[in-house]
Amino acid sequence: MRDFKRSGPMIRMKLTDYEATLLESLVEQYTGLLEADEPQPDAGDSFARWQAELSGNDPLDHSDPVINRLFPDAYPQDPAASGEFRRLTQARQRSNRLGEAEAVLSALRDTDGGKHPVQVRVIELDSWLKTLSGVRLSLAVRLGISTPDDAEEIDALPEDDPRAYVYRVYEWIAYLVENLLGLR
Repeated sequence: MRDFKRSGPMIRMKLTDYEATLLESLVEQYTGLLEADEPQPDAGDSFARWQAELSGNDPLDHSDPVINRLFPDAYPQDPAASGEFRRLTQARQRSNRLGEAEAVLSALRDTDGGKHPVQVRVIELDSWLKTLSGVRLSLAVRLGISTPDDAEEIDALPEDDPRAYVYRVYEWIAYLVENLLGLR
């Protein structure tokens, strides 16, 4: 990572080829978590989309702790109310997150594997921040980080521990978010 520059409606980030490829892979994995295995209704058919959203079928695997962290229970003490809330809101949340992630992926793909700087439209900055935060949250869950003490333990791991590498990626994403926030 070399620089972040804002010029009018664009933010330019210079990523190495490795960084661009890594970030693209992480965002693709994040979208894979959010995608459903069931066919999506035609975007132009509002009734079919509405019917699918309200059907009550939950296509996400809530046995995955990352999914539970990305879509927490709204009412932990009332499973029925949480289920109803999820039924009414989760499809829209998923759709929004997937759309945001697609904006990030599009910009990353335009770099041709890091050969060109990443061009982030300022209007899409929130999409970038939300997607990077979702990826970072996913990594935190996989690493078992839920408190500052957990992060310190992971940070103290020897470099040959695979979790140490993932933790460095987790921290690098925080660096990206911090720099992008500074250009708001």
